[in-house]
Amino acid sequence: MNYSWSSINNYGVTSMDHLHPEVRKLIEIRGWSLSSIQESSMEDLVSGYDRVLVSPTGSGKTEAAVLPLASRFITEEWEGLSILYITPLRALNRDIDRRLAEMLEPLGITVGLRHGDTSQRDRAKQSKNPPNLLVTTPETAQIMLLGSRLRRHLSGLNAVILDEVHELASSERGAQLLVGLERIAEYCSEKFQRVGLSATVGNPLETAKWLSEDALPIIGPSPRFTEVRVHREVPTPSDEAESIVWSSSPHSVAAHRRLAQSLS
Repeated sequence: MNYSWSSINNYGVTSMDHLHPEVRKLIEIRGWSLSSIQESSMEDLVSGYDRVLVSPTGSGKTEAAVLPLASRFITEEWEGLSILYITPLRALNRDIDRRLAEMLEPLGITVGLRHGDTSQRDRAKQSKNPPNLLVTTPETAQIMLLGSRLRRHLSGLNAVILDEVHELASSERGAQLLVGLERIAEYCSEKFQRVGLSATVGNPLETAKWLSEDALPIIGPSPRFTEVRVHREVPTPSDEAESIVWSSSPHSVAAHRRLAQSLS
């Protein structure tokens, strides 16, 4: 089931029209075109709804979540630490940090990275003057609650993006993160928006409700068609003879012969 809104409504308003002019200008300058998941989720996310975006790898889920929040940041004049981008895969943190910095800093939105390997110097700088968007891990997000300065900064949080939500939804790690998010919510004067991202989810609605009682899934189509061709090599008389020598089947010998030819 697809829970998404149409990218063009009855009044002829397109997904791009929901974005702040500065964000639209950035998209036009970069020559980007919106993918299906970006178009179908734009209106809901700009409106502040909790959503889980389900779409294959390479379909632009990160941008689908970040661009609407960047629009809200500018329109609603968010300040300080406004967005947490939480990913369970620390190996991808640096790449996400770099990509988001390139995307958002032209809009005046600062981006930073904080995890277990972050130096004490950088941690101290972030505690005094945190970025507008902080990329972090589930564990580090919870540890941040222990510091009085960071707790104070988290009290102004406006949105949380949870990447690879399927990795956390049914795990103890995810349960601990939810507790951490509820603790952060206690410090916030207003409810913050929750956005989950996943390439694959067994039960999208159940996963959305795990993230937030108000959340719904938005399911995007596959961005590309993949054709798979299967070839079975026909054994030659030579393959038949070698199969006796090697005590193997003629088809196995034929397959190895074809592989050797392909690699040579």
